[in-house]
Amino acid sequence: MRKKKVKLTKKAWKSGYEARFEQMVGEYQSAKALLDSMTKGTPEYAAQEKLCDSLFANAERFFKQHQ
Repeated sequence: MRKKKVKLTKKAWKSGYEARFEQMVGEYQSAKALLDSMTKGTPEYAAQEKLCDSLFANAERFFKQHQ
């Protein structure tokens, strides 16, 4: 019986959380691409870097919670 329960949780991860995680990673990658095109030392760069760090931390936290 336990094997069936494990299979169900893996199936649930792939169907629901995987799409959300992919969306979070996509948001991070687009923000990172914008950051790479900016020049260092500007206030806009600092704000974008803070946003990228926040998006990465959120994605990492989400992955660890739903692993």
